[in-house]
Amino acid sequence: MRNPQRLSVPIQLDRDLPEPLHDQLAAQLRRAIAGGRLIGRMPSTRTLAAVLGVSRGVALAAYEVLLAEGHITGRHGSGTYVSAPEDGAAPRAAARHSDPVDAREAVSRHSGPVDAREAAVDLRWDRPSTQAFPLAAWRAAWRRASHQAPPVDEPPAAGLPELRASIAAYLRESRGLVLDGHEVVVTAGYADALALILRAQHGPGGALIALEDPAPPGLRRALARLGTVLPLCTDGSGARPDLVPAGCDVVAVLPERGALGARMPTERRLALATWARESGGLVLEPAFDGLFNPSLSPRPSVLALGEAGSTAMVGSFCDLLTPTLRLAFAVVPRRLAGAIEEGMSAGHGQPSFTCQLAVRDLLASGCVAGRAERLSVLYGAKRAFVRQALGAYPDTRLLGADTGAAAALLLPAAVRAESVVAGLLARRVLVADLAEFCHERGVRQNGIAFGYGHLDPVTLRRALHALTATLDDHRLPRRSAA
Repeated sequence: MRNPQRLSVPIQLDRDLPEPLHDQLAAQLRRAIAGGRLIGRMPSTRTLAAVLGVSRGVALAAYEVLLAEGHITGRHGSGTYVSAPEDGAAPRAAARHSDPVDAREAVSRHSGPVDAREAAVDLRWDRPSTQAFPLAAWRAAWRRASHQAPPVDEPPAAGLPELRASIAAYLRESRGLVLDGHEVVVTAGYADALALILRAQHGPGGALIALEDPAPPGLRRALARLGTVLPLCTDGSGARPDLVPAGCDVVAVLPERGALGARMPTERRLALATWARESGGLVLEPAFDGLFNPSLSPRPSVLALGEAGSTAMVGSFCDLLTPTLRLAFAVVPRRLAGAIEEGMSAGHGQPSFTCQLAVRDLLASGCVAGRAERLSVLYGAKRAFVRQALGAYPDTRLLGADTGAAAALLLPAAVRAESVVAGLLARRVLVADLAEFCHERGVRQNGIAFGYGHLDPVTLRRALHALTATLDDHRLPRRSAA
């Protein structure tokens, strides 16, 4: 069954403008196609209407305009596609590829030092799911890679060119990114990618890094090994660009989904890009941020909004495939690419030749994109369970349960998070105290953080029952049933 295509580029429609909505939509899609940010199969008109909150007639009218102009073409029984350029200058994605959604970085896997010896259900933050794993495609990719003889010479320091091109194509399909001023560099791990970027940007002395707070503890630890980490305040709209500490060289943010589940508005992303341009600093963001919700309208990344020399990304495929895959990548400004390649040649590890070939195959075959779509469906059903179970407590606030596969539950001051964590552990359920996500100099949050995407529905229901029972033990009132 063909995966539904999602909208991969940001679209802004304004009902107050005199220009009809379908003309606004057609103009923005036309620019995305001309800029190479939209390739391959287009979203269906039904999907487009649902994401943008307009009638299907608006989407149909916009597509009719683009069809008449030759920008898109229809294929019977297959869908609508971006027309192939006559001069062949712009590559097209294979039609079988569907747009994935972003995955969270692998460095944020473990939430902290909570004792798990007696835990039967592990709800630590953003553990990957093995459900519906594409085992056949995985085996085939590694089999084909192992049949290719290794090269006589060392592979390029930045990674195999065909893998780097596949990653760039995947970012264009999934996020509408055209990497004109950036280079993709393949590394052996997420922490390696961070180290290469920061050392190239700042040198060996250690950078001054502003990290949005709260943030995954693993990310903070990884950055703390590379410089001094300062907290960057957040609110319900994500990180506050107006509060970047003075003198920072790097600002690390999670625009699509921070530790409290907030999506950063476009205005703040623009403000971060402005900060980087004016200060000479660097904005660092994840390539995939764990949204797993194709119904949300895309927002432009800071990398897409900022100058090429002042933005960078780090990503891996751990959340989509497996944390045992020792391969990550960095999207770096071209001005830093030479220094990064020299740093890798000087001793930084690279993934094996066979591993790089296998991941290239998994990307080219559409396996990674299909996996992202499948997880989006699975996680959507689980999010509904979480909202139903925990939305009944009016004195708490559930954050992040509309996007990825992890959430935070803010508690009233009278109920201490450590007591809830202990009560759950007594029921053999492991969660994290949200204070573990907070910088020691930042604002402490009273709540718990938990991930659930890796659980089957039966285990998830059991864990949620234990959680609600623990909240009941703490005398938190429930809303009465309608």
